[in-house]
Amino acid sequence: MSISDCSPLERPADGAGLLRDILVLGKARICLMAVLTGFAAIAIESGRVVVDLPVIFCLLALFCMGMGANTLNQILERERDARMQRTCHKRPLPSGRMSVATASYLAASFLLCSVAILWFVHASPWAVALAVFTVLYYSCFYTLLLKPRTYLSIVIGGVPGAMGPPIAWAALSDRFSWTPVWMFLIIFLWTPPHVWALTIHLKEDYARAGIPMLPVVKGVQETARQVFLYAVVMVAGILAIALLSEDFQRSVIFLWTSTALGIWFLVLAFRLWRSEPRPPSLRLFHFSLVHIGGIFLALVADVLVNAS
Repeated sequence: MSISDCSPLERPADGAGLLRDILVLGKARICLMAVLTGFAAIAIESGRVVVDLPVIFCLLALFCMGMGANTLNQILERERDARMQRTCHKRPLPSGRMSVATASYLAASFLLCSVAILWFVHASPWAVALAVFTVLYYSCFYTLLLKPRTYLSIVIGGVPGAMGPPIAWAALSDRFSWTPVWMFLIIFLWTPPHVWALTIHLKEDYARAGIPMLPVVKGVQETARQVFLYAVVMVAGILAIALLSEDFQRSVIFLWTSTALGIWFLVLAFRLWRSEPRPPSLRLFHFSLVHIGGIFLALVADVLVNAS
C-alpha cells in the first residue's frame, strides 16, 4: 500500500473538516497532556492554582509546540502512515486531504508561535532552548533515526513527551528545582508500558509498515511481559518520588492517588501478561491515560489544598 492507494474518508470540504484535519495532524489530544503536565508544574512552582495571562500564554506555547512537532512528525512519516490501516484514511497527508506544503506551513506556524511566546512573552531563553530541543529530538532523533531501526525507540524516545513540566517551569520561574525533573521522570517511566499496550493491538499494522516495534520483533508474549516489568519500575519510581522527594512531602493526594492507580495498573498489566485468553491490550492503554491524568490532577489538587 502507498499514498496513492490510500483513499480519503468522507469528510466535508468546509472549515469544520479542515479544523478536524489540523487537529488530527497535530495530534491535539496528545498535546493536551503537555498542557496538563505543564500546568501542574506551574501550580507547584507558584504554590497556588491561578490562570492568568502568563499562565495561559505558557500553556498555549506548550500546545503549539506539540502541534508543530506532531505535524512535522506526520510529514516525515507519511509514507509509513500510508501502509497502516489505522492511519491511512484517518490522517490527512496519506489520505490526500492535505498537501505536504500546507502541512509544512502549519508546522512552521505552530513552532514559530510557540518560540515567539516563550521568547517575547516570557523572555525565557531556557524555555526556548528546551522547546527547540524537544522538537528536534522528536522529529529527527526519534522519527528518523530510532523508530525505523530499533524496538527500544519507545524507551529512548520517551523524552519529548515528558518535557512539558521542565519547559513550563523554565518559562515561569527563574530558579532551578528538581521538581520538574521528577515530573519529567514520572512521564518518562510511564511512556513504555503505555505505548507498548497500544503496539500489541496494532502489531499487524506496524509489521505492514516495516516498523520494528517490540511485538513485531519479540512477539506479543514478550511485549506483555515487558509491559508488566516496566509497569513495576514505573509504579516503584513514582512511589519513591512521592515518599522520598522533599518537593512532594506535602503531596498527600498525589501519594494516595498514585498508589491506588499504580496498583490497578499493575493488576491490568499482570493480567495482560499471564491471562489466557489474553485480555484486549487496549484496556490497559486506555487506563494508562486515566493513570497519568489522575496523577497530575492529584498534584494540582495538592496545591489547592495546601494553599487553602
